[in-house]
Amino acid sequence: MTSRERIKTAMQLGQPDRVPVWCLLSLGHIVRNGKPDGKIPETIEELVEAECTLARNYHFDGTLVYFPGTRRSARIGDFVRRSTDTLPQGDADHDFDTADPEKWRKKIPEYQYDDFFSSHYTREILGDSVHIGGWAPDGFSKAIQWFPSFDEAMMASVSDPVRFRALVDYFDQECIAWARAQIELGGLESIQISSPYAGSSLISVPSYRQLVLNSVRTLAREIRRSGGFSYLHTCGFIADRIDIFVETEVDGIECMDPPPLGDMKIEEAKEKVGKKVFLKGNLDSVNVLLREQDTELDRIIRKTLRAGMTGGGYILSTACSVAPDVAPGRVKRLWEICQESGIY
Repeated sequence: MTSRERIKTAMQLGQPDRVPVWCLLSLGHIVRNGKPDGKIPETIEELVEAECTLARNYHFDGTLVYFPGTRRSARIGDFVRRSTDTLPQGDADHDFDTADPEKWRKKIPEYQYDDFFSSHYTREILGDSVHIGGWAPDGFSKAIQWFPSFDEAMMASVSDPVRFRALVDYFDQECIAWARAQIELGGLESIQISSPYAGSSLISVPSYRQLVLNSVRTLAREIRRSGGFSYLHTCGFIADRIDIFVETEVDGIECMDPPPLGDMKIEEAKEKVGKKVFLKGNLDSVNVLLREQDTELDRIIRKTLRAGMTGGGYILSTACSVAPDVAPGRVKRLWEICQESGIY
């Protein structure tokens, strides 16, 4: 069974020949460990080569393209600054009271094949046997980032819920266009739906139902229509809403941060939703992968693997991304243990 087939089987809630291994890598980890000379990648080609080098070294069955929609020879410094800029986007004055999301709809990009050089280059390097995925925020998360702060965004949702909903609806369409293009033009097979503002530390369950659920569901449905798998990435405390995540119609759930980062045990996640969606996680990248002693690390990996693999539909992974300081040998340990204990 190829890695690509292994991931697909797990995402379809099946049992492959063994549990797939696939962690999200932080940009810091890629930069520090992906190049033999240790230098920071300057172009998209160098970054993709670093990502692919680590995917191979760690024997991952899948990889997520960090910047999936990037043209040939793009300079990383400029692209990172542009991609991580959290200032409002849209109207020139960024004024919520006069924002016109309907007018913004005319600005939704019409993507071209060449916009996804980074995705095609990843496939060229890794070949056809590895699962390659991308990512997209949900419209609610994108709307939150339009404001200078989370507090201002939430105040706007209360003071003018109609306009705020229109803002979310616009960003839903923008995110759909981005996700569909990754699948249809970039050839990617799955989309991680990034939903960072949806945990219980930030909004209540009723607010999640009112503000977030439909946004994620709209995106998940369009990803499925385009032929891709979707999985929801929400960090932190989610135990009170993991069953609601299933209502978004995603194919899977990622992170499930364990204590102290969150409140989710893999056994509980498996019991609550493991027959409805695939699960990807939930090893603590900092307190376990980085800081634990070798013997305890192995014990926790085996314990997590046993609980997650029961019944199929599981991908062994860190909860969130692999921290920059985690030694490569410790990441590779996931695959080594899976070879011993992850066979179905």
